[in-house]
Amino acid sequence: MRKKTHTPLRDQDVVMEPRPVTSDQVDGVMNSSEALDEKLEKLHEMRQQHDDWSNRQPETDGRPLLRYIDDAVSRLVQDGDVKNVSST
Repeated sequence: MRKKTHTPLRDQDVVMEPRPVTSDQVDGVMNSSEALDEKLEKLHEMRQQHDDWSNRQPETDGRPLLRYIDDAVSRLVQDGDVKNVSST
């Protein structure tokens, strides 16, 4: 087995951006009193932002939060009240 050499942080090319979406924001949308379609739209936007962010961060695994957002969407669809859709 080949021994891995250590590269100091100052020599590494790591481009880290702040995480655009957190699980607290997802929970906030889930617990809000907005209409079902507005919640689904916000969750979709959050998922897209997080997916774009995780694609730019090769050393970060963004799948757990994507699964969390997908689970939130499926819970909304299963438990959501279709009558609670905003009229536009």
